[in-house]
Amino acid sequence: MSDNDDHKAMLTRRTAMLSAGGGTVFSILAARLYYLQVTRSQDYQALSENNRFNYKITLPSRGAIRDRFGEDIAVNKQNYRVLIVPEQVDDLHETLNAIGGVIELSDSQKNRIVQDSRRHARFVPVVVDGFLSWEEFTRVNLRLPDLPGVVPDVGERRYYPSGDEFSHILGFVGRAGPGDIKEDDDPMLLQPTFYIGKTGVEAAVDKTLRGASGELKVEVNARGRIVREFPNPETQAQSGQDVWLTINKTMQSKAAELFGEESGGAAVMDVQTGEVHTLISMPGFDNNLFVSGLTQSDMDRMNSDEKRPQFNKVIGGGYPPASTFKMTVMLAALESGLIDPAETVYCNSRYPLGNRVFNCWKRRGGGHGAMNMFNALKHSCDIYFYDIIRKVGMDKLRETALRLGLGQVFDLGISGQINGIVPDDAWKRGQLGEPWRTGDSLNASIGQGFVLVTPLQLAVMTARIANGAKSVSPYLVIKDKAPQFPDLGFNPEHLAFIQSAMRAVTEEPGGTAYAPNALGLRGLEMAGKTGTGQVRGISAAERATRIRNNRELPWKLRDHSIFVGYAPFDAPRYSVGVIVEHGGSGAKKAPAIARGLLRYALQKDGLIPFDKGEG
Repeated sequence: MSDNDDHKAMLTRRTAMLSAGGGTVFSILAARLYYLQVTRSQDYQALSENNRFNYKITLPSRGAIRDRFGEDIAVNKQNYRVLIVPEQVDDLHETLNAIGGVIELSDSQKNRIVQDSRRHARFVPVVVDGFLSWEEFTRVNLRLPDLPGVVPDVGERRYYPSGDEFSHILGFVGRAGPGDIKEDDDPMLLQPTFYIGKTGVEAAVDKTLRGASGELKVEVNARGRIVREFPNPETQAQSGQDVWLTINKTMQSKAAELFGEESGGAAVMDVQTGEVHTLISMPGFDNNLFVSGLTQSDMDRMNSDEKRPQFNKVIGGGYPPASTFKMTVMLAALESGLIDPAETVYCNSRYPLGNRVFNCWKRRGGGHGAMNMFNALKHSCDIYFYDIIRKVGMDKLRETALRLGLGQVFDLGISGQINGIVPDDAWKRGQLGEPWRTGDSLNASIGQGFVLVTPLQLAVMTARIANGAKSVSPYLVIKDKAPQFPDLGFNPEHLAFIQSAMRAVTEEPGGTAYAPNALGLRGLEMAGKTGTGQVRGISAAERATRIRNNRELPWKLRDHSIFVGYAPFDAPRYSVGVIVEHGGSGAKKAPAIARGLLRYALQKDGLIPFDKGEG
């Protein structure tokens, strides 16, 4: 009995110990379950949610750019693309080879993708091809099960519907580079499908156009692929604002039509408000090529074109103003009080200075004869201006030129402007280490030598003469409040005299740009001035025999054709500055373009009726 009792007692103790142990373990498990399911339930629910749901940045639509009447000149267009997420790919090179079996991928594209994947965090998608056709996009979607980490995407790309007509004004967009990201901490710049303005208006008002990013909750499967989206209006991306320009789209198209195959630039502006209605550089380029990716052949074609389509000539090209500068010389002379406009200077086509002879453009018939100031501008007599600049001096001429808008840049909002050159003794000593000489003044008096201007500056100069010397300045982006321009302080009688002489150039027989009824409506007059910008030196030997005609010369050695003008004469509204590179004499190509632009501007205002088929 004793042995049985001991055995029972041992079993009882073991049972008690096992029960106690089991109870302890159960208590620990219960406590752990309570801790996990109650105390930490929200934390683990969040982790579970994170495994099941992701949040991705959503990009806004870029704002449109419109002309003054609301016509679209830069918009967004749907496009198909394919991305790759490096962290979801085991072997990037192998995956790229697999994608290359579905769509065409060059070695340079593959190298670019690898470099992009190294440049950013591995969770950031990398663009494989941002411009797929619908057929290519469909093939990628069909092969998705075999392409882990590959993400087809439908997005937007920038589109410029007017081709090359606005290329230099609008500029173009592109992916943010390292420099952009360093200067701007906006997280959207890290997204490979987000484009920012690179040049032109696109760059100038990029912050306005780009908008703000949003956030989208998505459900993903075990492989990280999106299976469902949960849009939330409160976290949607905010589209960029539209920007309206002062430019008239149809006038811009008219300017391109008038230039045709010629090279050069033209600006048309409101002489009272400063609004720029036309700002064109020809030939242009297709901005869309820079968005989709400029090929080497595209770049080679532009670089080899002697007419330089990529160069913005209207604000960045420096040209001799030639005889269009003579109004500035006249105003300086009148303001100085040293010149009586009624006094005459005799032109026999030659003006000796030391051992040099300066010539007038009119050599036949012994020159122009006796010229007063009015007729000197009407007939563009060089000898007259040689003579008066020696009395007035370059300091007064430079001061007047600067007040008229030459030698400076304007707040257009786009880069690429140059100051041009309004020279004097200090400028020449600083640039060439030489003193100013009388011969330099003679050359400057007819807009040659060191003087350089842009077509836009010529339009500004003409606007300030036409409006009675208000310091009107050009602008491109429409403003909430019209700017106010202070008076330049010129004598109104002097300006009226110059205006009447400019009218004689275009409206009176003998004027260098005389064209009866040029604007197409009897009684509606314009004022203007021609210029022939010489680009080559003419030797004494060539003058003694025969100066070759522009048609006999290679294109790059021909003179520039230049014209400035405004209309209507009796109530000035628009000014124009036109330079046709190597277009021959000033009386030929540039005046025809300028008259066409002024006429079209007045037609749009209802002052001149459209011909049948126009409008």
